Amino acid sequence: MAKNSDNLLGMGGRRATVSRSALRGGKGGAGGGPSEEARERRQELLGKLRERQAAQVAEGAEAQS
Repeated sequence: MAKNSDNLLGMGGRRATVSRSALRGGKGGAGGGPSEEARERRQELLGKLRERQAAQVAEGAEAQS
């Protein structure tokens, strides 16, 4: 028996080789990147920011006239 019982490699265990792509989610199943809900929230935020920016630009143009 190995001195360190936490070390399963010393007890005849084998480590499976796992590719980097499999660790990161790979191309199968869920796919990488943000969820659909996160994308929708991001689009809403971008829309709000663009509206604010357009309003500020309009105010600046009115102030100069």
